[in-house]
Amino acid sequence: MSSIWRERLRHGLVLALCLPPLLVLVSLAGRARLERADVVFVNGSEVASLDPALVTGQAEGRVMNALYEGLTVKHPETLAPLPGVAERWELASDGLTWTFWLRAARWSNGDELTSADFLWSWRRLLEPETAAAGAYHLWCVRGAREYGEGAADPARREALWSAVGLAAPDARTLVVTLARPTPWFLALTSYHPLFPVHRASLEHFQKKFPTRWESEWMRPGRLVTNGPFKLRERRVNDRLRLVKNPEYWDASNVALRSLDVLALDHAGRALNLNLAGEVDWIDRVPPTLVGKLLARPDFAPAPYLASYFYRVNVTKPPCDDVRVRRALALAIDRRAITDKVLRKGERPSYALTPENLPGYTRQEMAHALDADPAAAFAADCAEARALLAEAGYGVERA
Repeated sequence: MSSIWRERLRHGLVLALCLPPLLVLVSLAGRARLERADVVFVNGSEVASLDPALVTGQAEGRVMNALYEGLTVKHPETLAPLPGVAERWELASDGLTWTFWLRAARWSNGDELTSADFLWSWRRLLEPETAAAGAYHLWCVRGAREYGEGAADPARREALWSAVGLAAPDARTLVVTLARPTPWFLALTSYHPLFPVHRASLEHFQKKFPTRWESEWMRPGRLVTNGPFKLRERRVNDRLRLVKNPEYWDASNVALRSLDVLALDHAGRALNLNLAGEVDWIDRVPPTLVGKLLARPDFAPAPYLASYFYRVNVTKPPCDDVRVRRALALAIDRRAITDKVLRKGERPSYALTPENLPGYTRQEMAHALDADPAAAFAADCAEARALLAEAGYGVERA
């Protein structure tokens, strides 16, 4: 080999070794050039999907509410249903038939959004192929559960669907017939499993990429949505860049041009970014710092619809005995947990269902609304001891 070729080979090896770090630097430089969004917030872990029918977590729910919109939306303070894609609705005197009249809305690609989009999306939610964890939310609709459980049989599918209480008489009208009175149904229409998805684009990518259509359909520039924002960029384990959707029916009242949704599941790092001004909102803080943060004017714990609870194995002793489980429930000092451990404004809960949900009658423990919670808790503990003794777990005292 001549000296010229040896020199060229040496330079080629040096270039090959230097190329990966250079590519990393180029990538980081590209990220540094990304203009700051109007609002940047930490959303917890990376979202599992951008398909509203498939996601279940709070982090995903926040993104779904930005990208999509259902028949209704929630009032930001009371959570009462407000007009979304549906500009008005009516419940018939039978308490079972809801009629929704849709406004002139469009998808982010300019296509008209019609009642058929809801009809198709809700059917997809129920179908076994979708494997949607939230399909049961539609079981209150007449025939919906039977369709979901029987649609795996192709011979029965269409007959079962014809019995489902969903109809679209025209492009702007959706009629829903319930199996039984469901006071919370209207609230469900603002929940992401019941959001519409764009049928044409989804089916296009199903045909084009049969084995990986889910990831292809949800790419930036391909995902078609109907909410106030649309997907501009996605960097896995980094961020989603959402930008204002000009096709949204109420776009004139959307003040933000862009949102950055950060995938960051470390409370300490999130807090540091917030304190440094790099992030505008964080979803959690380190529990050990709550006491200090409470004094800050920008620390504002906000209520959300959720319940924390302890799960026990009810198939093995002693928790297979309902008396023991009741005793444990009575003996938990909820107020001490909320006031001295969590300390972010959480309220003691004495029922699994959160407060203010329509149609529920709350069954409180004895001291739920008592003026003297300490005395009431002492009474609960006494009842708990009696139940444990009855179950054979009493403590003998000298």
